[in-house]
Amino acid sequence: MADRAETILEVRNLHTHFHTESGVVRALEGVDFTLNRGQVLGVVGESGCGKSVTAQCIMNMVPSRGRIVDGSVIYHQRNGQGTEAIEITALPPKSREMRRIRGNEIAMIFQEPMTSLDPLYTVGNQLLEAINLHQDVDRTEARTLAIHSLDRVQLPEPERVFASYPHQLSGGQRQRVMIAIALSCNPTLLIADEPTTALDVTTQAQILSLMRDLQDETHMSIIFITHDLGVVAEMCDEVAVMYLGKVVEQTDIDTTFYSPRHPYTQALLRSIPRLDDDQDRRLEVIAGSVPDPSSIPSGCRFHPRCPEFLTGVCEQREPVLVQVDEGHQVRCHLYDETASSQPGTQP
Repeated sequence: MADRAETILEVRNLHTHFHTESGVVRALEGVDFTLNRGQVLGVVGESGCGKSVTAQCIMNMVPSRGRIVDGSVIYHQRNGQGTEAIEITALPPKSREMRRIRGNEIAMIFQEPMTSLDPLYTVGNQLLEAINLHQDVDRTEARTLAIHSLDRVQLPEPERVFASYPHQLSGGQRQRVMIAIALSCNPTLLIADEPTTALDVTTQAQILSLMRDLQDETHMSIIFITHDLGVVAEMCDEVAVMYLGKVVEQTDIDTTFYSPRHPYTQALLRSIPRLDDDQDRRLEVIAGSVPDPSSIPSGCRFHPRCPEFLTGVCEQREPVLVQVDEGHQVRCHLYDETASSQPGTQP
């Protein structure tokens, strides 16, 4: 479990916009969360909620049309004197300091190993690039470290995999290679963006077991981005639920599954099939779809789809984060006494 006394990452009021031909897309609109050293934080939500953009901001890798317009990402780096707070969003993306942190202190496993690995280079070349960039080793030592990284992620015949091209490997093997590259420099923070999406269930279970074992071994912090709540239950200590560019609920894993407060979190959980359900029961779905980020609804972003909509409040006022219990925050008017008690409010 995480050492909750020591913070490793703070995301504060993060706003990220993309300027397109059809207008401004407000991908993130005030994302806030804190990650502690050794903790595994799950970030969940439907496609289009801003999960991957949040990861790109933490890595200072926002695509060319995007821009962080407000807020900050602060990484607490350990050194000989204690910890140093580094504001990642204040560093130029291609600066020497950012290059030193990216891939070394903070690493990322990308969504799709089939496209994230360069088909023109061998696995070994791509591993050596990461190692040589961040570690002061000669060619022989770098090769030894690379093969050790492949062996560490339980790839059989690591020397053969080292000399192989990505197309010569299966999907599960390529995913393990991506993990090996991310872990080759022993990062203190790993961001895993949908690392099992393209894999069959057997391979997915193996990858999740591998990541759990590596986290226990290295005590690194992990941000696990997924839409699969079953994966979250297996992997995470805390959960941040995102909807349309904001965190709408954050709490520990047990509270997320047994006592969720936000109507969106509750709806996500109701949409999961259960083994003890009546076989004739239809699976519940969330009405509507995630709105286009270029035309965000007024008031609460979830109100057009919310079964507990408060007339006269939800469509007019944007909710603030409310602490309902220790370590449990919710962005909903149902728990804001000043909003839900207004005259004329109707459920």
